Amino acid sequence: MKQTSHFFITAKMLRDLCAKSPRDRLLHRLHGVALVFHGLSASEVARMYGDSPRAVSYWVKRFKERGLKGLEEDSRPGRPSKLNPSQWEKLQAFLNQARARSRPVNAETLSAYILNEFDVSLTVRQCWRILKRLKV
Repeated sequence: MKQTSHFFITAKMLRDLCAKSPRDRLLHRLHGVALVFHGLSASEVARMYGDSPRAVSYWVKRFKERGLKGLEEDSRPGRPSKLNPSQWEKLQAFLNQARARSRPVNAETLSAYILNEFDVSLTVRQCWRILKRLKV
């Protein structure tokens, strides 16, 4: 008797694949566009990936107008970081040392460290985001 195995790709798995880097997000958008070109609707693709149908339609429109360049991310200026690149390096080294010593750093500890080390005041919530971004 032949045994079959089933593998299911969840929406979370698909989202995780596209959220890592600009290149991964570009490939995610390109795959969505390819699925639309192969006959799926923008709504179907959006449902598969957990995106909005409007976003998928926008990707298709931009791809038709500008090709692969249309799927690249535009710059997002946002608020400049309060920490300079050198401080980010020191912060990463501090977190790596704490991890090596099996001393987890929480957001409160990180906020105090940054204030003491760099004289920069960050809220606990900002520090929580930093820890999440640095995957600590």
